[in-house]
Order: sequence, then C-alpha cells, then structure tokens
Amino acid sequence: MRLGATPAQPITALVLSGGGARGAYQVGVLQALHELGLFGPEHPVEIVVGSSAGSLNAGALAAAIDEPAQGLALLASIWSEIEPSQVFRTDLRSLGGIGARWVRDLSFGGLLRRVAPKALLDTAPLRALLARRLPFADIEKNLDAGLLRALAIPATNLHTGDGVIFVDCTDSTPLWRRGRWSVERTRIGVEHLMASSAIPIFFPSVEIEGRHFGDGSIRNTAPLSPAIHLGAERVVAIGVRRAGLPPEKARAGRRAAPTIAEVAGALLDAVMLDAIEVDFEHSGRVNQSVLASPTPASEHPFRWVDVLWISPSRSFREIAAALEHRIPPIVRYLMRGLGPDDATTELATYLLFDAAFCQRLVEIGRADVHARRDEITAFLRAPRRAPAEPPSLPATPG
Repeated sequence: MRLGATPAQPITALVLSGGGARGAYQVGVLQALHELGLFGPEHPVEIVVGSSAGSLNAGALAAAIDEPAQGLALLASIWSEIEPSQVFRTDLRSLGGIGARWVRDLSFGGLLRRVAPKALLDTAPLRALLARRLPFADIEKNLDAGLLRALAIPATNLHTGDGVIFVDCTDSTPLWRRGRWSVERTRIGVEHLMASSAIPIFFPSVEIEGRHFGDGSIRNTAPLSPAIHLGAERVVAIGVRRAGLPPEKARAGRRAAPTIAEVAGALLDAVMLDAIEVDFEHSGRVNQSVLASPTPASEHPFRWVDVLWISPSRSFREIAAALEHRIPPIVRYLMRGLGPDDATTELATYLLFDAAFCQRLVEIGRADVHARRDEITAFLRAPRRAPAEPPSLPATPG
C-alpha cells in the first residue's frame, strides 16, 4: 500500500554514500532538492539507503519522512553546530592514552601479549549524540503508516569480511542475497549507524549480536543495489567526492614515494568514495542493455532504473587545508606523524567535524543543485514508466 505516493508516481529511493565529515555536503543537496519538490506529495521518497556517514543522514530522514522539513532542519542543526568533541573524545587524557597504547602494543605486543589496539579514536560522543537527537521510534511509525518502504544500512562483518545490509522494513518486503552480501531484517538503531560509519582504523568497530562491524562502504561495490532490490524505479544518489580525476592530481606527475598519510587517503578514497561513481556508470550500461535487447523489457532479467547522481563540483581539499588548524591539537599531532601537512589534507576532509568546514560543504551542496536546477526538475517530473516501456533514448548522465 503506497500511502505516500499515487500509482502514477515512480517509487523513488535516496542513496547516500559515506565520507566522514564530507557527509555535510549531502545536507545542502537535500535542502535544495526539497525546495525543488523532493520529499513532497508530488515526489515522495519511499526507500532510503545510507552507508558510512551517509547512514547518519539516512536515519534522520527515514525518521522524518512524514515531516521532511523537520528532518532536514535537524540535520542542518547537527552539522552546522558540530565540533570534534561531539564525534570523538578530544581531551588529552583520552587521546594520549589511546596513542600510548598503540605505541606500547605495536612495539611490545608480542612480548606483553596484550589485547591489540582497536582504533585511533573513541567515538563514544557520537553514539551519545545520535541517541539523544535521532527519533528512531519514528522510523517504525512511518513504516507502519506506509510512508516508508525501507531503510537500508550496509555494514561490514570484520570477522569474515562479508557485507551485511540491515533493513528496517515491513514483514512483506522480500529480502535477497548477492555474492558476499547478505540482508537482515531488523529495527535500525544507534548501533547500526555507528557500525556503518566506523571509518577503518580511525573509528572502533561496533558489536551487534556478537559480531563486530565496520564501515558500510568496505567491499560495497554496488551501493545502488539495495535500493533497486527494494523496488526503486528511480534513484537519487548523492556522492561526496568530485567526479573524475581532480586536475591538480592529473598534473602532479612523478613525485617522491607516498607517505603513510597519502596512502591512507588514497585507500579511504578507494574504499569509501569510488564505488558509487562506478555503480552509477554501471547502471547506465544496464539501462543501455535493456534498451538494446530484443527481449521484451517485461521479460528481461534486468529493468530500467533512472538514476540521478549528484556529486561535488569542486574538491574539498583546499577548504580543509584552510581549516585544518581547527582539528584538535593532539589529533593534528598524530596526523603529522603520518606525513607533512599537505599529505594529511585528504585525511582532514574525513575528520574535520567542525562547524565552519561543514557549513561550507552545505553551501556547496545547495549551489550544486541550483546549478543543475532544470535537469533535476525534469528528472523529478518524469512520469512513472511501465516496466515494458523504457525511454526511446537513454537518459543523459548528470
């Protein structure tokens, strides 16, 4: 039963990728999309998928799918007022203790046989923030009212390396399995968001039912897949990295051997940010195969799904470089141990949970949507398409 939409409206899903503090960009995009009608009665969102930092935004939106303006106001409030101490412990005693344990255990662990270090930062403040500000009970209310089909939160089982998609949905929603990804029906809560946003090495894993989980972007090579499996006919996907290769990197040429910070930044980019760009391109190829196939669309193993992909028009590195001094001193000290300042800037874009940085990203998100206003409006106004009626020409990628 679709109480939030009419039969003529496509089933719309929202997919939010991860990226630490870069998640603030998504809030600006969502605000501007709402102004263009997304979440409203003419363009309701029925499926929400979020991984890593995107899971935090997804949880808030799913809880407020009946009052989207209220949910967006909550997210804007959180991101515009955020400071590092609300995400991880920043006091010298806590950070110094963690650092000392890493040095001790990495240096003498084989002799002392102590428990190995688990993460660089303690995210207990983030858990408290989410528990205090996100109304998780409202997710169930919206599911029961038929306004929300599903909320899906991917996470990675760190014992096996397999992925798990936690899905909060009605009992009638069919589940699936794909490769090394399984799906579990559950009631989404703080622990699921904490697990999905546990940035490798930096944030600690989270235990759920005896299993330890980490960031939902690990191994997630098909971030659009959960939305499509849950029945989406069109998808709005929001990334947090500038599409393609930044010009400054393309011109960089041969340099000295990369520092640990540069390697870590490259790994985080690959693990957390590249997949949604690749999956968007893959969705275009699938649509082309449906269009070109002589098999009737209603009998084709795949189906046409319209995808709107929105990503930053600029790199966040220069913004982070100008504000890197706002990272707590002890964290900056630890980061400098990984390489020179210019090498740690990429890491800073993940860890700069600072109001000034996040507000700037919100502004960029809003501007990016307004710059594509006509294209996005046309996407939202497109009528629901019957499975056997793909368009005569493929949609132009955004």
